[in-house]
Amino acid sequence: MTKRELYEKAYAMLDKTTPLVTDCGKLCERACCAAADEKTGMYLFPGEEEMFAGEHPWLAIEKSSLTYGRGKPVFLAVCDGHCPRGARPLACRIFPLTPYIEPRGSLVIRTDPRAVPICPLARGSSPQKMEENFIDTVADAFRILINDKEIISFISEISRLIDEYEDLVSRMTGNGTGYRRGRAFRRR
Repeated sequence: MTKRELYEKAYAMLDKTTPLVTDCGKLCERACCAAADEKTGMYLFPGEEEMFAGEHPWLAIEKSSLTYGRGKPVFLAVCDGHCPRGARPLACRIFPLTPYIEPRGSLVIRTDPRAVPICPLARGSSPQKMEENFIDTVADAFRILINDKEIISFISEISRLIDEYEDLVSRMTGNGTGYRRGRAFRRR
């Protein structure tokens, strides 16, 4: 399967599912979209930039400073905060979740700790809980995507970035117990 086919399949799986049954944007006043500016965006998975070839007035694709594998660049999707919902990148479709490779090598779907400052659903104290169907669908999509070696390499790099982020937060808070890792989601 080509990367385009992999992403089309994953996009189709995620098209009809959201973190909440209701519009989660009402919970936070669309903070994930409102946070977009010329300096922030969402990482694109390897080869996903091909999904955005052509003109998209709401989107800019930029090379980030992050690399994976043997120095392959990671691209960043920077939107103007008003995208066609069906054209969102994968990272937007799964937000506030992320695939994560644990130190012993298991792939899990978990809450992205980088989402905590902007997404109420990423916080342990949130009275709203993510829909289990959403979590399961994200896991199902990544069961397909992890058949690609570049995608696995990218997820591994992002996982180490998350580890560094959590270590930094732990040092900054000075609690010594580490940042709350969040809930890891595995399909039984």
